[in-house]
Amino acid sequence: MRGIQAFFPPPRKEQAVSDNPSRLLLERWLDRKKRSFDLILTEDILDEYKEVLNRLRVRAAHTGNLIASVRRGGVLVQPWYSVEISPDPTDDIFFAAAIAGKAQGIITANPKPFPPVNGIRILSPKDALKEI
Repeated sequence: MRGIQAFFPPPRKEQAVSDNPSRLLLERWLDRKKRSFDLILTEDILDEYKEVLNRLRVRAAHTGNLIASVRRGGVLVQPWYSVEISPDPTDDIFFAAAIAGKAQGIITANPKPFPPVNGIRILSPKDALKEI
């Protein structure tokens, strides 16, 4: 599956970190033997990931290592145009990357409704784990 992953939200208090579907997807992707989907990226998405990891108070060294791993293993695309699709303009970078990278889906834990675009499916991390 070609898709992109948006990192949020942090695990709920009652949810163990090891059970967090977003974390499980990331761990599966980082393990090349278990990798079954492409992570489509742009520089804007990498910046967003850094910002989110900083807000989650992940140590700078760990953030740097994670971003470097994601950059090395991901599919870096350069959207040829900006899009204004989402009700939340900050989400448009994910749509632009998905379109440029010919993604089959966007994986997000964001509860906001996303409009259908170019046949790109919107999946929760939990649903993506079932499919991937």
